[in-house]
Amino acid sequence: MREIIAKILIVIILSAGGCDLLSTRDSESPITARADFIPASTPDILFNNLVSSFKEKVVENYLACFVDESFLNKKYQYKPGAGAASKFPSLLNWDVESERQYFNNMKAAVQTGVPITLQLFNENNTLQIDSAVYQFDYSITLSTGDASLQGVFQGSVQFIINIDSRNQWVITGWEDIEKNEQTSWSELKGRYY
Repeated sequence: MREIIAKILIVIILSAGGCDLLSTRDSESPITARADFIPASTPDILFNNLVSSFKEKVVENYLACFVDESFLNKKYQYKPGAGAASKFPSLLNWDVESERQYFNNMKAAVQTGVPITLQLFNENNTLQIDSAVYQFDYSITLSTGDASLQGVFQGSVQFIINIDSRNQWVITGWEDIEKNEQTSWSELKGRYY
């Protein structure tokens, strides 16, 4: 019996000797939002975060602008522009995960160091206690190596926003409104999905 215990102890000691149990490993870069993101305690902060997420190309900040069902019992609803919906049927079943995929694909197409510019202007809003409707005209400028996937995307957008259990404003609804012959945000989403 002593021999068996001795052999087991030798195996354990030799095994542990190969592992450096007391050393630390190199740290990994966290996959978290950048410092530019501020908890959206007001609608203005929410939309500033949205604009900054494009400029900085930080998908985590972009997604933090949308409803998280853990904090608010609402499902995100997206209504694309009619022209884009007919070209890109995937826009009709759009959800927050679709937002992630489109944003990541768009970000990958743009060269490092080149921002994606989102401008929101001509604001019109109806504010209530825990919800609001905001309408903007928008312009998105995108520069990629592929001429067919770059350009300026313009139109109007209507956001429905709500306060979640963290007291943060989040986007729960989005309707893209195409204008004339301009290439819309829905078209951009469809191209990069």
